[in-house]
Amino acid sequence: MVNNSFNWLLENAGPIIRYRTSTELLGETSQEVVGSLRKELLSCSLVQSWLGNLQPESSILHGSKSTVFENSMGKLYEFGLRKGIEALDVKTKPYINWLKRQVGHPTSNYFYLALVAAFLSMTGYSEDEAIKECVHERLETVYNFAKRANFSEIYVPQDSFHGIPKAFKDKPLLNPSLETEKGSTLPSIHDINAFLHSIYLMEDTHLRSKVDKIVEFILRPEYQKLYPGYGVVVLSGRFYSAGWSVHLPGYFPSVDGKAIPYQFAPHPDNPYHPTLLLRLSLMSRSEVARAHPWFTRMLYTLERYRIQDGLYSFPRSLLLEKEGYWINGHRLGLEADRRAKKAITCESTFRYCEITKKIQVNSFLHED
Repeated sequence: MVNNSFNWLLENAGPIIRYRTSTELLGETSQEVVGSLRKELLSCSLVQSWLGNLQPESSILHGSKSTVFENSMGKLYEFGLRKGIEALDVKTKPYINWLKRQVGHPTSNYFYLALVAAFLSMTGYSEDEAIKECVHERLETVYNFAKRANFSEIYVPQDSFHGIPKAFKDKPLLNPSLETEKGSTLPSIHDINAFLHSIYLMEDTHLRSKVDKIVEFILRPEYQKLYPGYGVVVLSGRFYSAGWSVHLPGYFPSVDGKAIPYQFAPHPDNPYHPTLLLRLSLMSRSEVARAHPWFTRMLYTLERYRIQDGLYSFPRSLLLEKEGYWINGHRLGLEADRRAKKAITCESTFRYCEITKKIQVNSFLHED
């Protein structure tokens, strides 16, 4: 059935999904075949448009617009562009050089270094020394807190500081001791993207065990019960909204013994939150996560949308394409004409196959 899904995608999908199906799902090694598919990929208007959105001359790294680094790189990652494709290498070189200048020197906000290092790791540049150093520093910073997992240290009373802006009054206040020169000791979603895409970390047994410990920390109920985005952080006497926590949609199947109505449940409980496919894809890279009940339960959620012969058609709420942060699941389109019913089937089927490629899906998942 899996091979039928792959063959159907090769025959029906656009150039992006055909390229990724061939190179990632089927592991095609023929230079002639890959070269032809890559040529089609790079000629695709969607790919050309998003390559144009990646603007090294701009200093904007973080934000919701299409021309911001994180969204452009997120889309190019989705399109299958990786190190070695000249069009991407040219665009990413200035960011790698910027990171080289920054790593090893004190910075007022390590978040930006970690963000850039994460997207470069995701697109195949994880062996660059500056990227390795940055990701390793974040690993050690987060691991030192995750191994203790003292959740009582995360928040402090609201009256610990004076002058909290009215807009932040209802949000929990993070313990200032969590902030270090290398960023927060709490993991961000960008950290997890970096860790699980880093060849340097994942091929080193000792370092990989630290990544596993951090994933275990994230998968704990105490972590998933934290305020989404963590809350409010105080930096240099000023208050900021923290963010980019690693909450997993659908983690809690019930509240007080009662099933959550899916259509009304708020994030992070709602399994139909637009981040679901991104989080499943990311966590599928971790053996620890794949063994967790959350992962299995969410696969069952996706199985509801199997239509025939290994094909899937997910709700459009899981396949958004609109202005917003890629990391929040707002930019998941892979087909040019997404109004066509077949386009959603192509995108849904590819994403299901991409998520499950690292696991042996039990046969009962495919029983009619």
